[in-house]
Amino acid sequence: MINIKRTPKTRPLKSHLIELLIIFTICIIAITIYSTYDYKKLQTSMIEDNNRLYATQLAKNTRQVYETYENICYSVAFNQAIQDYICETDPLKKYDEYQEMQNYLSNTANLDSYITDIAVIGKNGNSIALSGSTDSYEALADSLPSSRFSYQSMGIMTVKYIDSHILAMPVHRLQAGSSYLGAMFLAIDISRFFENGMPENAEYKPSVLFATSSEGELIYGDGKLYDAVLEAGENSESFSLKAGSATYAANHYSLSHLGYDLYVLVDKSQYSARTLQLAGRQLLWMAVILLFSGVLLLRFFHPLISSLNELTQFMKKITEGERKAAKEGITIKQGMFGCLEITNISDAFNEMLRETNRLNYTIFKTYTEMYELEMNNRNTEIAFLRSQINPHFLYNTLTAICGMASAGMTDEIISVTNALSQIFRYSIKGSDLVTVAEELEIVKSYLKIQLTRFEGRFTVRYDMSDDSYACLIPKMIIQPLVENAIVHGLEQSLKKGELLIGAGRNPEYGYLALWIYDTGVGMPSEKLEEIRRALKRSSRTKSGDARKDLLEMDEQNHESIGILNVNTRMTLYFGEEYSLLIDSEENVGTNIQLRIPYHTREESEKEADKNEVI
Repeated sequence: MINIKRTPKTRPLKSHLIELLIIFTICIIAITIYSTYDYKKLQTSMIEDNNRLYATQLAKNTRQVYETYENICYSVAFNQAIQDYICETDPLKKYDEYQEMQNYLSNTANLDSYITDIAVIGKNGNSIALSGSTDSYEALADSLPSSRFSYQSMGIMTVKYIDSHILAMPVHRLQAGSSYLGAMFLAIDISRFFENGMPENAEYKPSVLFATSSEGELIYGDGKLYDAVLEAGENSESFSLKAGSATYAANHYSLSHLGYDLYVLVDKSQYSARTLQLAGRQLLWMAVILLFSGVLLLRFFHPLISSLNELTQFMKKITEGERKAAKEGITIKQGMFGCLEITNISDAFNEMLRETNRLNYTIFKTYTEMYELEMNNRNTEIAFLRSQINPHFLYNTLTAICGMASAGMTDEIISVTNALSQIFRYSIKGSDLVTVAEELEIVKSYLKIQLTRFEGRFTVRYDMSDDSYACLIPKMIIQPLVENAIVHGLEQSLKKGELLIGAGRNPEYGYLALWIYDTGVGMPSEKLEEIRRALKRSSRTKSGDARKDLLEMDEQNHESIGILNVNTRMTLYFGEEYSLLIDSEENVGTNIQLRIPYHTREESEKEADKNEVI
């Protein structure tokens, strides 16, 4: 018998690697396709679940908010002071109660940020509204049923240029069986309520429909979508809806206690197409990566893997906290058949480590400086707010109010107290950067008080360019300078004086010049130089503790603390080159000038949007 021994067929290692790579690629593609299909189902399910969760939370929030509005309506409608006011027939008593009612309604509106207006209309003609006018509510009052507990929706109406949802309730005496007194109305900024409730950074924004249950009146949302919902006649909690060429996944919530229906819809076709697009892109990238990996595997199999293992071990040392390794870097020895890419990677990695160390130091230093600046700003603002409402000014104002009260000057008292309250409210609320127009309003309130006190001893004139009103400046930066001009200039003068407030833009250097000039007693040259030196010290010799610096300035020059305070804030905001400029001549007058980088609120918002996109 002849035994034939077959010699095994041999092939190059490269062929084996190619064969293995082809099998591996087929398996990966199959797994990727299957995973992509599962991902599509999972992504669709997650989006629908998230929408359902969002809709449930939105319905809960809407129910809670509107229950709060109902309680507010009951609270206002059955408030004894409100009822007394709308029934009052004595003009003097009604006038005296007006401000009290305004404060009550204002405090009530502050309970919720979406309340745009509260109005009460009495059947005898007495009325009050935070917006100032009740004309638009009168037609609604005529159509409101006068039953005792008829709380209901009155639809949408424009209030303060805002499309608001109007809630209404008739006003009855607290005693049982009493007659109808009038109606109260609550205006809600419904658009902002639902827009603020939208999920942030969501790729697919849901559509929200909010309507009354009984009348089917749409309060908020797309009218065409709501018509499609009504045509479908679906009342279940979850359903699909066809509207035009789009198919929506809808969630319905009936707020039966409040008498509203809430629908939250998401366009299915939109996120389905997006999901398929992402899946196709993922498959394409997987194919590219596999091809690229195969080429690298065939060409650099052994040196690449060993070098990457060495690099991986070095990275693990860094993640484990070996700072010495991060400082020294890595040197990969590849042998005879080295790979240029591995050398470049190691060099780039070492450069990255060095750059990371530099960046860490820079970031730490920057954050430290930002923290110190923020602390200085906060301490300066606190000290500023503490020092702005001058006790002498407040004492003189209250004394003047007492004198007006004894003389029965009711209108003057209301005017002065309103101006005083505006100054206090403005100084403690809102952003620290305001427009020149906003700052001038509070300055005018302050001057209203001073002109009432001094009874024509000085006049006020404004010389403002049109483009100066929109410039952003630090809050309460003009009022202290105006107060200084009155107290140290005009008040001490025996002749009738003038106060000039002006502003103009310097387009060449990009700043706004703002000046306050008074024709008061002025100051001698020695006093002027003393104040100028104090201004330099307040802007250059800061210890880092703004509170301590202000106390030292107060001790050194008490009469000029207002000017020094403003100067310190200016240099903290804009730098030493924007410190105050002051000129004065004895028996002639004093001029103080501010230079402010010209920047508007619109420009700030555009920069913020640009940074957010980046």
